[in-house]
Amino acid sequence: MYAAVIESYGDETNFKINESIALPEPKQNQVLVKIKASSVNPIDLMKREGYGSGIFEKQRRQNFPWILGSDFSGNVVSAGNKVKRLKEGDEVWGCTSNANNGTYAEYVAINQDEVNFKPSNLTFEEAASLPYVFLTSWSAIIRWAGLRPKDLAEKKVFIQGGAGGVGTTAIQLFKHWGSNIASTCSEGNIELLKSLGVNEIIDYRRNSFQEALKDYDLVYDLLGDSVLDNSIEECCKILKKDASSHYITLTHPFINTMDSKGLFLGIPHALLLRQKLKAAYKPINVHWSIYRPSLSGLQELTYLAEENIIKPVIDSTYSLSEIAKAHEKVATGHSSGKVVIRNDL
Repeated sequence: MYAAVIESYGDETNFKINESIALPEPKQNQVLVKIKASSVNPIDLMKREGYGSGIFEKQRRQNFPWILGSDFSGNVVSAGNKVKRLKEGDEVWGCTSNANNGTYAEYVAINQDEVNFKPSNLTFEEAASLPYVFLTSWSAIIRWAGLRPKDLAEKKVFIQGGAGGVGTTAIQLFKHWGSNIASTCSEGNIELLKSLGVNEIIDYRRNSFQEALKDYDLVYDLLGDSVLDNSIEECCKILKKDASSHYITLTHPFINTMDSKGLFLGIPHALLLRQKLKAAYKPINVHWSIYRPSLSGLQELTYLAEENIIKPVIDSTYSLSEIAKAHEKVATGHSSGKVVIRNDL
């Protein structure tokens, strides 16, 4: 089969199309999917550059060539003997967290708990844009922050960086749950965020959210210190100072700490850093979120997409042979929604 692979860590020019990759054989609890489309997430760029190498190299059967990519949509080709829910020919979508099962490829073997039926009202390209970004927020809110939809009704939620893939999907999710939403973006994305239901939009080049907002219940920080020094301190300024307030960040030093100190020293050091932050900002609840797969979350996304409650926001589409250009586009940090990969050469 063919796949876009990297042979070493580095920039997007490291990608090569390899047409002699062995066809994966699904295990008993896996399905083999012929991929129609995938997409690019910032984590793919980070992995390509070596982020999390200490963890991901321990998971991989071989370090290189490495097939990246998490999102997928396509058709089931075959299923392991323990798979009862899915069968050959089913149109499916999902997202894999397995470092051995990258989706920038013609085929992928996926654990059945990371696969669900594709909504019939979405094209394969549209479907490939949603699972990772939705499940990132699902994991952050439901798993790590321990919140439920009823907890967000009529709450004031601030999303730092609302125009990207995670942001545009999170806005729709919080809106569905009845939250009042504020978000930052550039001038060119103001109309997009309005169309998604944001109540208050701050053009970050002209105004400061710290001055514009106050007494918020939850901050969902998608950008962190990469765009704002002392991001946690600045974001917590707008939160109510009580135990019902939550700060959730996707950009924290957990993986970087393990990269720099190794797994043996890195894990306890990262946990200590997290505990110090939690103590420093009490009574506000501080959460470091890490992506976790969730079949129940994917099933919820399937329902929400079928009901047109969560809709794809696609910036651009590239063929697999243009994977370097697609990564380059995401690296600019100015994509509006998702960059999708059409699985053809």
